[in-house]
Amino acid sequence: MKAFQPPITLIALSAVLAIGQADLRGIPPEAGGVAATANDFSILQPGDRLSFQIVEDGDPPIQIEVNTEGLINLPYLGEVSARGLTERSLSALIKSKLDKDFYKSATLRLALIDRAARTSNRGRIFLSGQVRHIGLVEIDKNENNTAGKVILEDGGLSDFADARKIKIFRTDPSGAVKSQIVDLHEVLDKGRLDLDVPLFDGDFVVVGSKLVNW
Repeated sequence: MKAFQPPITLIALSAVLAIGQADLRGIPPEAGGVAATANDFSILQPGDRLSFQIVEDGDPPIQIEVNTEGLINLPYLGEVSARGLTERSLSALIKSKLDKDFYKSATLRLALIDRAARTSNRGRIFLSGQVRHIGLVEIDKNENNTAGKVILEDGGLSDFADARKIKIFRTDPSGAVKSQIVDLHEVLDKGRLDLDVPLFDGDFVVVGSKLVNW
């Protein structure tokens, strides 16, 4: 692997993560119609309980819980997936759904009130490009985490993905970002687990597109 200039997608991700770690307590709860929280970078997990309110309804907040499948049940919308999302990104998703079908511009208040137990062996990998679910994936750092395994467990590749062009970006201890292109065609299509590539906490995985899709 060789040192390289981070791509725009990686630079954009760094900016998003930096914002997520910032203290947002000075922003009014209704800023942008989405409740702002100081704990925005932490991904929601099964067992987390949240307070949810649509200001325009005039009703008191209700409590909702992320179930074992990463879903929450909401008024009007029914089941909504919170998998891989933070409080703020979940708020934005809910608002977009409500504004599309039920409100001109809904004002939400969503706040974590009880967090399920976390362990210190949790890590994060970011998936991007031609995958079913783009975003942060939490991993157990004590397990054997590989590119094929993580991608499949998070929903797999999209119809336009090229399994032969998967790029992994990794930051070494000096802070330099390095990359490698891996071919997971044999792994994902033929079950050649011996050819799978290990992933580590903080890795950024980008799946390329096929040149022709039909």
